[in-house]
Amino acid sequence: MVKDEVIDLLTEYATNERLSRIVEDDEELRAARIHAEDKYTELAVTLMEEQKELLEALISADSEEVARMEFLTYQQGLKDMFSLIMSLMDKQEEQIP
Repeated sequence: MVKDEVIDLLTEYATNERLSRIVEDDEELRAARIHAEDKYTELAVTLMEEQKELLEALISADSEEVARMEFLTYQQGLKDMFSLIMSLMDKQEEQIP
């Protein structure tokens, strides 16, 4: 279990650091964000205050879910890659006489 905890800590740090850099540099993501903000603004001006609050709550809840899913997906990919590397190293050691 200790090995898994160490992997969790390492992948969490790697996920946060690398993903932040990747996201900041992605032009398509930046364009999509601008497009989404424009659509939000168009919608928000047509809503009453209570509807705006509900929309904000929905967007927050959805964003939290998506962020968690992306984190878990990326973290699992790192764990899988680590396991693959360890497996290949074990196989290579088995072949050495």
